[in-house]
Amino acid sequence: MSASNESMTPFTGILSREEICALQHCCKHEKNLMVSIFDTGRKKFLFHNDTFKSILGYNTDEMTNGGWEFWFKKIKPVELKSISNLIDSLTGTSEALPPMHSGQAYTYHVQDIFRNWLLIQHQVSLLMKANKEFIISYIYNITNQERLDTILTEFQFCYQNNTVEISRREKEVLHLLGEGFSSKQIADKLFISIHTAISHRKHLIEKFAVKNTAQLIKEASKSDLI
Repeated sequence: MSASNESMTPFTGILSREEICALQHCCKHEKNLMVSIFDTGRKKFLFHNDTFKSILGYNTDEMTNGGWEFWFKKIKPVELKSISNLIDSLTGTSEALPPMHSGQAYTYHVQDIFRNWLLIQHQVSLLMKANKEFIISYIYNITNQERLDTILTEFQFCYQNNTVEISRREKEVLHLLGEGFSSKQIADKLFISIHTAISHRKHLIEKFAVKNTAQLIKEASKSDLI
């Protein structure tokens, strides 16, 4: 949230003017880090920095007024239960699970305003001030890291496929599969039984660690075996 008078009001008597200015100054230069402050006593967000808007596209006033429920609606459904339970335990809403530990990071996906899924790393710290407890959330956008990991995994998979060792007969079967021949046609062309042709195809699928013939042909073509 921008340094508006409304967003600064809840800090009156809790954080000094100097502390507020320092917080705003530090957050101003963060391009990939979202920071929020939550008052556990009042069950209310006091601050969101502008990076929430630049990364996710959501209005920070809406996020502040919507509370954690607004945030929960943006979490990937398959990840929601575990993350919401952890946050609820930390804020005192639920005691069903052990609370999030200060300094521990949790990784999950949230949806931006354009319905894209972004991978974030959420770390929390606890601040005691004037006998009140606040949760400081440091939320990093690590979507590019996830993309790089995916690309590197694909490169590794291709490299592994390049080192696949197949027999002369398997290479003949693979070549004919690439030309679109069925197992029966391959058996006829190579003068082998259809059972043997099917076995060669199954072994090739296993060696290339794929699920079907279409994927086999696709991966084999990357390794110049077709």
